[in-house]
Amino acid sequence: MRKAAVVSLLLLLLLAPHVRAGNPDAFMGKFIEAFNTGNYSLIEPYMSEELRAQFTEDYFHQIRDFTLDNYGKLEGYELTSNSTEGDLQKFEYTVHCEKGSFPVLLAYKNGQLVGIALGVKARPNPAGMLLMMLGSLISLGALYYWKRRLEIAEFVMGAGIALGLGIILPFYSIVTLGMGRTAGILTVALLTALTVEGSKYYFSRNRDGLSLGLGFGVGKYVFLAIGTFVATNFILKLPVSFSGGLTYAFLSALVFTAFHGISAMLYSKGRISYFLLFTGFEFPALALIALGRPSLGIGLVALAFVSGFALTGGEKRGIS
Repeated sequence: MRKAAVVSLLLLLLLAPHVRAGNPDAFMGKFIEAFNTGNYSLIEPYMSEELRAQFTEDYFHQIRDFTLDNYGKLEGYELTSNSTEGDLQKFEYTVHCEKGSFPVLLAYKNGQLVGIALGVKARPNPAGMLLMMLGSLISLGALYYWKRRLEIAEFVMGAGIALGLGIILPFYSIVTLGMGRTAGILTVALLTALTVEGSKYYFSRNRDGLSLGLGFGVGKYVFLAIGTFVATNFILKLPVSFSGGLTYAFLSALVFTAFHGISAMLYSKGRISYFLLFTGFEFPALALIALGRPSLGIGLVALAFVSGFALTGGEKRGIS
């Protein structure tokens, strides 16, 4: 009797990994939990070695961030269909979220999970685009009211710099190939902060820095937004692709435009210490936003603006 029990226990232990791997409902339960918590290790044991090589932790975090931005917290799932094609078993689920639902297709071969397909897509959010533009224009109006001047040449120059960097900055992700997720985010955040603040510092010297900085903010959050809307909807024939929370869209544009204005205003004095100060603020702020802590990131940029405003001494006239 004892020998039979030992043999049964050994058989159970040998089969346990295959039983776990071949249970799509068990995987989906961990899938929901993993996406809500960001814990990749919850789903890793269920995947075949080949699938783990493709559905890496870095890719998991990328698709998770995109999914949460567009659908919100995952709330549950239901099986909608299953089929067999040769030696493949396919299970299609519908995942229900705070802001809609999306399909998930699982493919099993010999009891092993060998394929995952998520039907997630950017959810059109024109309201977010409009609020982003509004936030930037409010900062423009407030700082114009404070200084009572706006040099058109510098404003246009700042907008042009923003549009140019809008093309260049996305390519920084290339240098992160082979890096871990956190290291890649920190690298891109640092390079972006150095490039943005370096450009503003160089072009603001001996100019009306406030006008240039405000032009940079408006160029990024208004002109670039309009250009993207026109390009995606009327040239590429795609739906408007602005996504994410409305509050974040408004506050990020409001705070960053004000930050760009006040930092460039101080850069006009040509002091490298100001460049180091504001780069020191922007780098961790961008990293926090990319790491899923937008409130902390925006708060840090707001603190940078307050610090910059204090450094101006509240001066109302002239280029500080």
